[in-house]
Formats: sequence, C-alpha cells, structure tokens
Amino acid sequence: KLAFVTNCVADFWTIGAHGVKAAAEECGAEVLVRMPVQGTVEEQKRILEDLLAMGVQGIAVSPKDPANMTALLDQIAGRALLITHDSDAPASKRLAYIGMSNYDAGRMCGLLIKEAMPDGGPVVILVGTLDQDNAKGRRQGVIDELLGRSHDPSRFDPQGAELKAGKYEIRATFTDEFDRPKAKNIAEDA
Repeated sequence: KLAFVTNCVADFWTIGAHGVKAAAEECGAEVLVRMPVQGTVEEQKRILEDLLAMGVQGIAVSPKDPANMTALLDQIAGRALLITHDSDAPASKRLAYIGMSNYDAGRMCGLLIKEAMPDGGPVVILVGTLDQDNAKGRRQGVIDELLGRSHDPSRFDPQGAELKAGKYEIRATFTDEFDRPKAKNIAEDA
C-alpha cells in the first residue's frame, strides 16, 4: 500500500495522479492519491499522519514546508519508504528526491523571458504561493537570470524588493493561492 501526496489540487497533479494510477495497475500495487484541497501545510500534515495510521508502506510527497515538516517526514521515513517529488526536503531522512532543481527551472524560465522580450522591460511574476520551497526557488531563478546574477540557489529576494538590473525590472511578485480566476485577474491587472 503506497501513497502519492501533492501540495495542492491542480491540473498538473491530476495528470500526475493518472500516471500514478496507471503505474499502480501495472505493478499490482494499491496506491492512495491525496491532494490537499485547501493547500495548507496543516492539511498536508493531517493527510500524512492519516496515511501513517493506515499503515501505508511508502509515501511520495511534495512537501509544502520542508523545513518545518522535517520531524514529521523523519517519523514517516522511520516507518515507511519516503521519497519527495517536485519540492525536496533535503534535511529529512527521505530516500530520494525525484525532480529537478527548482532554482535551475526558474533560470530556464528566465531564458524564455529573455527570448520573448529581447529588448527587456518590466516583468511581474505570478506564483501560487511563496511558502513552498519549490516556488521560492523557481521565482528566484527567474529573477537571477533576468538580472544577470551569479548562480546562487540560497539567495532569496523579498517579495516587495525593488529589483532592476540591465534591461529588466521585476515590478512585483503576486500570489494566487492556486485560484485560477484570481490568477487571471492578477494577470489582467498587471
């Protein structure tokens, strides 16, 4: 009995869940898919605790707040196989991280922006939330690429910081809490 735990409900995760279910059928495993509806850390923690109580043998999770979830993740790792995906928890006792460097992914997005806007200009960034390490890393990668900064995944510019260098200016970072109509409104307002 295995579990696949996301950090929110989104189309990305729905597609991923179909892959998980197909693999479960192929391998003859029972897999539970859990997506936090509110997308909060507390909700994800409750889901993980419930799965442990159900006796799952392995959990794949995209942790919402890895730094503050380390104790719970270590508890899970002591009782079941634990891997992280999409968002890592490197300080935990997880077996492996499946994904890529979110900071490097952000830098790649920055390259696409440079390609689309070779003359530079103002840019706004829209993310679901900035309380997740993966979102922080992706955002910072975009910023560092656009501003021509060195590679430094540990850097974090505050959300309200004035950011300008060369041809690009990051005017704002907005969050939509995974609410598509809100994201659309933010993009239109920007």
